[in-house]
Amino acid sequence: MKFLRRGIELVRFQLEQFIVRGTLSRLIVIALAMVLIAVVAGLIAYAVLPRADYGDRGAAMWWAFLRLTDSGYLGDDEGVWLRTISTTLTVLGVVLFVGALIATMTQWLDDTIETLEAGYTPIAKNDHLLILGWNNRTAEMVEQLLVAEGRVARFLRARGAKRLTVVVLAQKVSPALTAELRDVLGRRYRRRQIILRSGSALRTEHLKRVDYAHAGAIVLPAAEFDAGGAPDERTIKTLMSAASASDDVEPADLPLIVAEIFDADLLETARQAYPGPAEIIGTAEIIARLIVQNTRYPGLAEVYNELLAGHDQADANRLFVPEPTSAQIGQPLSMLAGCYPTAILIGVARGGRFFALYDDDDLVVEAGDRLALIARGYDDCEPAGEPARLAARDSAPVAAPHATIRSRRVLVLGWNQKLPSLLKEFDSLTGEHTTIDVCSLLPIAEREALLAQRGIDIQHLALTHHEFVVTSYAQLSRLDLVAYDTVILVASDWLGSAEAADARLLLSDLVVKRALSAVGAKPTLIVETMDEDNVSLFEDPQAECLVSPVIQSNLLTQVALRRELHWVIEDIFGAHGAEVAMRPAVAPGASDYEASFDELAARAAAAGEILLGTLHDSSRGWQADLNPIDRGAKRRLTAADRLVVIVSEPASA
Repeated sequence: MKFLRRGIELVRFQLEQFIVRGTLSRLIVIALAMVLIAVVAGLIAYAVLPRADYGDRGAAMWWAFLRLTDSGYLGDDEGVWLRTISTTLTVLGVVLFVGALIATMTQWLDDTIETLEAGYTPIAKNDHLLILGWNNRTAEMVEQLLVAEGRVARFLRARGAKRLTVVVLAQKVSPALTAELRDVLGRRYRRRQIILRSGSALRTEHLKRVDYAHAGAIVLPAAEFDAGGAPDERTIKTLMSAASASDDVEPADLPLIVAEIFDADLLETARQAYPGPAEIIGTAEIIARLIVQNTRYPGLAEVYNELLAGHDQADANRLFVPEPTSAQIGQPLSMLAGCYPTAILIGVARGGRFFALYDDDDLVVEAGDRLALIARGYDDCEPAGEPARLAARDSAPVAAPHATIRSRRVLVLGWNQKLPSLLKEFDSLTGEHTTIDVCSLLPIAEREALLAQRGIDIQHLALTHHEFVVTSYAQLSRLDLVAYDTVILVASDWLGSAEAADARLLLSDLVVKRALSAVGAKPTLIVETMDEDNVSLFEDPQAECLVSPVIQSNLLTQVALRRELHWVIEDIFGAHGAEVAMRPAVAPGASDYEASFDELAARAAAAGEILLGTLHDSSRGWQADLNPIDRGAKRRLTAADRLVVIVSEPASA
């Protein structure tokens, strides 16, 4: 009995293993069961009641099989025994042939549809735009790609493609991801234009699933809320996987990859990981410099938000890098500044570098260069008229840009992956003295270890760490809040999501304003928020908001469409090179006056600077007027106005 029970268990286990293999195995089991029932029932019928209808055993088995598969034969049988066997066969047929078969096929169809919807099947596309990874910025990036119609059209035309297809490789595709895309894109959502696939960018077979080798460009964003998971390591591993899986492809034929790196110390390492064309963007460095410059020049957030995050505003100015016309090739760059009545020439991109206008009066435009302009649309970048300078260069020494405070105290509330770059940028201002207090619940020893890990040695900065919850009014009130010139609120990426980070940020904002109001302090308040929808919640003439995810997404997507943009952005908004700065529109002690944008631009050109527009400090906060539509119209300038300029040398030099 023991051996019989063991044998039954082994047979049952093997049968179970065979059934769960798949649909074909289940169909085989059902077919074998039907054959077995038909054979047994036929033999019983033949033995009990031989009939002329089945003169031999084979015919009796066929008779049983027909009753098993078709209940219509039930009425043709006569006799109690025959009808009993026939009825039993019909019931078993309904269970096996109809029930089990339909259930098996339905399950197969459901599994097939689920597999297709889950995105496990490979695609076959050419010149698609591939985004590797899903995070809080992915839907924003897809929207920015679809909105950039002009750049997309030129991107497609350069590759001979007709329509943009965006492919996203997410860890696991789900209806929630599709719903998020629908919410963000609205009427722009097109199922045929946006393809989701499940997989990991770290695995070569999953990269092949999205046909990465035939992509027009690949965007590789870092995980924003994964401070403890080494996002840069995964980015570099993905770059290496993409390179190793294409051993049969020449490096020059590999698709362009635009990758995001948080740790500036790993930028060069990332560039070496991928032999093909690549633009490795240190977004943490760029955001850090924007915040630092905003600290030095209050009001610049308005400029940054328009130039780097104004993709959804029809009248916003943006950066463009068109090719020079044949007539412009061979001309000195400074002679082209007066050719653009509705755009502002800021320099030229060449061979991975950016040369600002007026850097070198002898710089000549060459074939293959890209002119860098600020305009509202690509059509505005068309030159008009003969080459001409805006003004003759003044040989008099130029005063430093208007930094309102040369010695400042800054309070930073919160900690995220950009903080090391922020402290490094502050420390680079050798011509200024800055005292910074950093408050966060993150242990001080861990912060210092992170700074040491990134090779950041603070030398010119007076840095003090405080360890407490930034939403604690009692602890915040113990600080000398009146002494601070600027308070910076940063979103903590260790909370796990943009929603949680902004919820904590909003609470911190209320606590900070309460604490500042209690002592009568009115520092500049700079807020780095994670969601564009929350900007209105921080509305305050005293506060300036930078939506860093939108800026980061815009950098990645626009560089993917036109890689030369990175060279311009890296220089103007990065850690080195030219910078956006401000000058007082009215000198101290001087009277108000009237002037047009063209007149102001000519004065700036004489000083070797590029005028972008003006900023006005009103009761509603800073108001920017960049590249005005009517550049000849005069407006009154007062002490509350600032001139926004690009200077070739950093003010801290």
